[in-house]
Amino acid sequence: MMTKGAAVAAMGMVAGVALAQSSVTLYGQVDVNYQHLRSGDSSPLAGQSLNRLADGGVTGPGSRWGLRVSEDLGNGLKANVVLESGFNADVGTSAQGGRLFGRQAFVSLVSASAGEIRLGRQYIFHEEVQALNNPFANSTILNPGAPSVTLPAGVVQMFIDAPRIDNAVQYLSPSVAGLRLQAMVAAGEGLVDRYHGLKGLYAKGPLNVALSYEQSKARVATAGVAAAGDTVNRILELGGNYNFGAFKLFAGYQRGKDLTPGSSGIITAPSPAGGVGTQIATLTLPGLAGPATRLKAYTVGASVPIGAATVGVNYTRSQFENAAGADRTLGRVGLGVTYSLSKLTTVYSAIGVHNGDLKEFVNEKTLFQVGVRKAF
Repeated sequence: MMTKGAAVAAMGMVAGVALAQSSVTLYGQVDVNYQHLRSGDSSPLAGQSLNRLADGGVTGPGSRWGLRVSEDLGNGLKANVVLESGFNADVGTSAQGGRLFGRQAFVSLVSASAGEIRLGRQYIFHEEVQALNNPFANSTILNPGAPSVTLPAGVVQMFIDAPRIDNAVQYLSPSVAGLRLQAMVAAGEGLVDRYHGLKGLYAKGPLNVALSYEQSKARVATAGVAAAGDTVNRILELGGNYNFGAFKLFAGYQRGKDLTPGSSGIITAPSPAGGVGTQIATLTLPGLAGPATRLKAYTVGASVPIGAATVGVNYTRSQFENAAGADRTLGRVGLGVTYSLSKLTTVYSAIGVHNGDLKEFVNEKTLFQVGVRKAF
């Protein structure tokens, strides 16, 4: 018969085993930068200059905190949870429309031999591809998807970048000889569009390259653009980089067809009215009759490590076309530098200068920034 002391000891051993098989990690970063911008003469700021303090999310990944939970279920199977909350460090408010875990919120089962299934709010595929195509991943004004180009009609991006999607089911294959395949579906709820995406990633040695294709089925009609049931927001993206040691080269290409701002197939958060909305805030561009329905964009760049610093440069150019084939262009030259004070603390500075047909219509005709990013 087991004594009381032995029973307590046995319970402690079981608890110890359980704790050894499960882990919880708290992580995050705080990213704030000073910005000085000079606007175009026909922009909402009408040629004025502006000084502001901004969270890193204005031109990049932004401040956040999160939890990672992992439990070893045995036989090569794990259960994981990721809960990640974004916030604006410059003013202390929640980001992503005030959501508690607006950046990511998903549960997954991972098999070493069969791959991973994720359920919940996740990063969309073209966002992941864009992290490969520029010197500082999705940060600083060099980020092609930085949502900081403000036109009179609203915000427009040089590379469409709707970072996340709700109610998604994703499958990630095991990596075989550096190749991994991914597929994701977000069936849509209420008036939210039904989303489908495919992605392939090859990462081996100095080469990293990815290709994604995404499209949505419109749930509701958008006047003059799409009917309910139409396939909209077809986005093809290619990005990659190659590390030569002394320097690194980057390149990326995005093509968008049947672009539909009133649709929500690539939403970050539904709008209060009607439950639809999209990260494509506007495609009504100055000098272009009717909204743009197609986009061709590319970016090329390079980075050079110099001790604890990395210097990066890139050029991004977008061409927006309407249904009649008329187009408007917007380009940007970017130069930046990061310096690692430690593994967790980085200071950075960057400048972006716009050109092309739309340069005088954007608030950020020239944008200079200097900031600090602290991870934990």
